[in-house]
Amino acid sequence: MRHLCFLLPTLVLYSSIGRGFADSPAQGKAEGELLALHQADRRAHFDHDINGLLRNLGSELLDVHDGKINHLSREDVRKKFAEYFQRAQFTAWDDLEPPIVRVSDDGSMGWMIVHVRIAYTEKDNSGKSVVHDDTMAWMSAYEKREGHWTMTAVTSTTAPKGPAR
Repeated sequence: MRHLCFLLPTLVLYSSIGRGFADSPAQGKAEGELLALHQADRRAHFDHDINGLLRNLGSELLDVHDGKINHLSREDVRKKFAEYFQRAQFTAWDDLEPPIVRVSDDGSMGWMIVHVRIAYTEKDNSGKSVVHDDTMAWMSAYEKREGHWTMTAVTSTTAPKGPAR
């Protein structure tokens, strides 16, 4: 019994590491909302639903990729995904590990880090099918505006191909 008295508090302490000690019910709700956006983005890829992707996008998206910062308008993002969806047929867009989500104490800002495998087939210029199978990770930043989450920035990476993968 004495061992249980020492073991139980230790287990409670270790089980709370990684989640933070100050998570409020409001933060937990907000984290759930951001995870739902992640799942909606997944569905939008399979459904080629550009409007679904744009639903939670502000008037500008900061896109950090390949050593550059790009300021993309909603129309820029629409065009980029229209071209992408026109040629891609997805077979996978799956989390390789659970997304990491954090929300500010006041619930006005949040971010999410995801690690996914994305596989799709597309036609090249000659009409030949080309299979892509990539491991990607990105961090997206969100602001809560008028009660809705808006993605304001994304930084993305793609794992290199080859044996080191």
